[in-house]
Amino acid sequence: MKKIYALLTTLLLTIGVTAQSYNTNRGFVHPGGLHTQEDFDRIKDLLAKGDPTITAAVKVLTQAAYAQSTAGTSPVQTIVRGGGKGENYINAARGATIAYQNALVWKITGNKANASHAINVLMQWANTTKGIGGDSNYALAAGLYGYQFAQAAELLRDYEGWAPERFEQFRQWMLQVWYPSAMGFLRGRNGTWENVGRWWQAPGHYWSNWGLCNALCVMSIGVLCDDVFIYNQGLSYIKYDQVGTFTDPRTANPILNDGLTEFMGNLVVTVTNTPANLKASSYGTIGQMQESGRDIGHATMAAGLAIDIAHMAWNQGDDLFSFMDNRLAAGIEFVAAQTQNIEGLPWTNYKYGTNGMYYTDNRCWTMTGPALGNQIRPYWGTVIGHYQGVLGKDMPYSEMAYANLIKNGPDGGGQGSTSGGYDHLGYSVLMNYRDHKATTEEVPTLLAPKMVVGNDTLCHNELGGLANTFKTNNNTGVAKGTVIKLLPQLRDGSEDTGQWQWNTGETTRNLTVTANESYVYRVCYTNKHGVKSYLCFSIAVQGDCEPTPVEVSATYNGVTATDSITIFYDDAITLKAASKDGFGSFAWSTGATSSNITVKNLRKDTLFTVAFKNQGGAISYDTIRVHLKYFRPQMAVNGKVKVDTVQCLCQPGDKVAFAPYVPSTFKDIRFQWSSGSTDRSVTYNDIQATIVDTLVYTLFGKSYTVCYVAYLSDTLDSAIPEGYYLIRDRFHDTYLTNNTVEGLPYANATFTAKKEGDALQQQAWKVTNENVDGPCYDLQNLADQRYLALTMRMTASTRTPYYFRKATGTQWYHLRNKRPCYFTINDDGTVDHTTYYVPTNFPVELIPYTLPAGIHDIHADKASDDKRYNIQGQRVGADYKGLIIHNGKIVLMRY
Repeated sequence: MKKIYALLTTLLLTIGVTAQSYNTNRGFVHPGGLHTQEDFDRIKDLLAKGDPTITAAVKVLTQAAYAQSTAGTSPVQTIVRGGGKGENYINAARGATIAYQNALVWKITGNKANASHAINVLMQWANTTKGIGGDSNYALAAGLYGYQFAQAAELLRDYEGWAPERFEQFRQWMLQVWYPSAMGFLRGRNGTWENVGRWWQAPGHYWSNWGLCNALCVMSIGVLCDDVFIYNQGLSYIKYDQVGTFTDPRTANPILNDGLTEFMGNLVVTVTNTPANLKASSYGTIGQMQESGRDIGHATMAAGLAIDIAHMAWNQGDDLFSFMDNRLAAGIEFVAAQTQNIEGLPWTNYKYGTNGMYYTDNRCWTMTGPALGNQIRPYWGTVIGHYQGVLGKDMPYSEMAYANLIKNGPDGGGQGSTSGGYDHLGYSVLMNYRDHKATTEEVPTLLAPKMVVGNDTLCHNELGGLANTFKTNNNTGVAKGTVIKLLPQLRDGSEDTGQWQWNTGETTRNLTVTANESYVYRVCYTNKHGVKSYLCFSIAVQGDCEPTPVEVSATYNGVTATDSITIFYDDAITLKAASKDGFGSFAWSTGATSSNITVKNLRKDTLFTVAFKNQGGAISYDTIRVHLKYFRPQMAVNGKVKVDTVQCLCQPGDKVAFAPYVPSTFKDIRFQWSSGSTDRSVTYNDIQATIVDTLVYTLFGKSYTVCYVAYLSDTLDSAIPEGYYLIRDRFHDTYLTNNTVEGLPYANATFTAKKEGDALQQQAWKVTNENVDGPCYDLQNLADQRYLALTMRMTASTRTPYYFRKATGTQWYHLRNKRPCYFTINDDGTVDHTTYYVPTNFPVELIPYTLPAGIHDIHADKASDDKRYNIQGQRVGADYKGLIIHNGKIVLMRY
C-alpha cells in the first residue's frame, strides 16, 4: 500500500505540521553499541605486541563454530518463545550469535568473508521474520534477540559490502518488528502494570531481567537507527521511576516490588556500607539486586544485562556506572559475592507480589536471603575492564568472579541448546581487556550533566521521551525551538584545563543550543594528564523521530481492501487504521480520532486520509479511496435473486425478472429496454423460449448497455448441416483456430481474432456427421486437413466426435465431446475441455463458410507429382510462398 509522507493540504491545515524524510545525522557514536572503534584499535595494538591474553581471546573467537563464514542459520517467519508448542526462538538466538561473532572476526582480522556472511545472515532474518509470538515469554525473545541483532548490525554498518538500501531495509525491520514488541512490553507489561479489573496495579510483576533486556533492545535500536527519541525511551526505564513508588533510603521491611524492577533504584534494591566482615570495593558499598533472592541463574543474568546497558551508554557518553552514587557497582559486587558463595551478605527481606496476588496474600513470595551458587556468565571481563582498566577501581568480588571466568582461558560467546547460553553475547575479555589497572594519571575525569531549560535547572543529560507508562502520551518530546543550556560539570572539584570539544565544533565548556532537531550533543574533555572523557546530552525534539508506518483498510460486505474499494451509493463503509506502534494516536480526515471508523450514507467518491502520530510525535499518513457504484446487474428466477448475473439457464415455465439493483435513494438514472419498457425491471412469465432483452441505462448523462438473456436449452443435440463453418465465440468475437500451420506441429487449437486472406483457412472447419450416436460431428480444418482431437490438439488421423446443443429459439450453441466435457472458452482464447457441468450459456455460433474458387473439398489426390497451385487454382512454381494445393493437400509455404 502506498505510504504518504507528505501531508495533504487540508490535513496539513488541520494538524499544523509537515512531514519529511528522516535525517539519520543525529550525533551518535558509530560503532557505538557494546563496542567502539577504540576497542578494536586497542585489540589490534595488543595483538601486535603479542599480548598473551588477547592472543588467546582472539583464538577462542576465530575457532568458535558460530564465528565461521560457513555457519548456517534457519530464519523463521514468526519467532516463538513460550506457549509449549512450536518454540523456535533458539534459531533467532543462534542467528544473532552467528552475525555478531562473524562481525567481530571481520572487525579484528579484516576478513571480508566474515563480514559478508554476517550481513547475509542478518538479511536472511530481515527478509523472513515478520513477528514475535508465543505466550508472555515472547517479551524475552524480543528483548534478548532484538538487542543482539541490533548489536551485530551496528558493528557492520560501515562495511562497504552492505549496500545502503539493504542496510535501510534492515533498519526498518528492527523498527517495525523488534521495537514495537520490546516497547510494547515495557509500556504494557502484558497488562499487569495497568491491571484493569483489579483495584491495584502491579508494575513490578515481571522480574528485572524482562525489563532490562527490553530496555537494552530499545536503546540498541535507538543507536542503530539514529533515533534519539527511541534511545531516550530505553534509557528512561533505567534512570527514571516511571511509577513513582521509589524511596531512598528504603525503610520498609520487607521491601515490596511496587515499581518497575529495571529502574536502577529498584534494580539495586538496597545500598549499604560494606560490613567489616566483607571485602570492600573502592566505593565502599554493596547492595542486593532485585533477583538476588530468586536464584543464582536469574540473579547473574540480570546483572549481566544491566552491565551491558551501562557499558553501551558509556560508549555514547552517558555514565550509568556512576548513576545514583555508583549504585550499580554495589549491586555488581553483591551478585559477584553470591557467585563466590560468600556468607554474611547484608539482606533486607523482599516481597514479590504479582498481578494475581496482592502483598497481603500469604501466597506471595517473601525472599529471606540471597541465593548462592557458582555460576559464571561471560561478562565479568566487561566489569573488570571498566572498573579496573578504565577507572582504576578495586572490585574484589568481581575480581574473584573474573578469575573464575578466565581460569580455563578467555570467555567465548553464545553456545548450547538452551536459552541461557545466549543471554549475553560474551567475549567480554577479548573486547574489554586492558593489560594493567589504570593508574591515577590514566583515569578519565568523570563528568556530570547539568542543563538549564527556561527557569528550570536539571541535573540529568537527556530531554524528550522520558515519560513512558501504559498511558498513551505522544507529546513527550522537547518543543521545537526550545533554548537549552548544556553545562557539563567536573566531578569532585577537578581542575578545569579548558580543553573542551563539542561534536558540533564548539570549543567552549558550556553550550547553548536551540533544539530544532533531535540530536545527541557530545562534549569531550581532556584533563591535565591528557586523558579524554565524554558526556552526552540526548535531546529528543517533539515529532523529530522515525515515523511509524500506518496502513488503512476498508471492509464492505465482507470484503477487505487496502488501496481502493467500491460501495453502493448511500451505503456505509468501515475503515480501519493499523500501526505496529501500539501507543500512538489517529486523526482521520473526517475528524474522527479512533483507529476504526464507520462512515454512513456516503454519496460521493471520497479519498479518506488517516494521520498516525507515534510515540515520539512523528506523523505518517495513509489513504484509501472509496468509489461509489449506482448499478448492479441482477436477475430473478422464480423469485430467487441472482446478483451480478445477466444470463442464466432456465426451465420452461419459469418466471424470469431482469431486475438490476439501484439504491432506492438514487434517482438520477434512466432505463430503456429493447422490449420497449422504461421501468427499472422487466418480467417474463411462463417462458417457453430463450428471452433476450437489452437494457440501455443512462447515468449522469452517459449511457451503458447490458444484455440480459434467459436461456432455454433444446432437449436434444442439434443436427448441423454438413459443410464448412467458422466457429465463433460470440462473447469475445474470436474464432476457433488451427495453430499447427503456424509452425507448431502439436499446438492446441485456440480462439483468436479473425484472420484475413489465405490465413482465414486456419479458421475454416469442415463439419461432418459421424452418425455414431445421434448427431455428432468431426471437425476437420481446411488449412491442413487435420482433425480437432479430444484435448484440443490437431491430429492427422484421430477423429473425435463433437456434439452441439442449441439455446431454444436462437442459433447459439455450446459444445461437448464424447466424455462428455464441455467447452469453456477462457479470456485468453484457450479452451478448458475438462468441464463436466453443463454450461449456463451458449457461447458458440456457426457461420457458414464458402470455399475459395478452385477448391472443391479437402480430400487427397491419389496422384503424386510436383505440380503446385495457388488457392485461385493457378499453377505456381516451387518457390511460391503462401497457401498452395500440392498433391491434393493445402500446404503453407513459409516466406
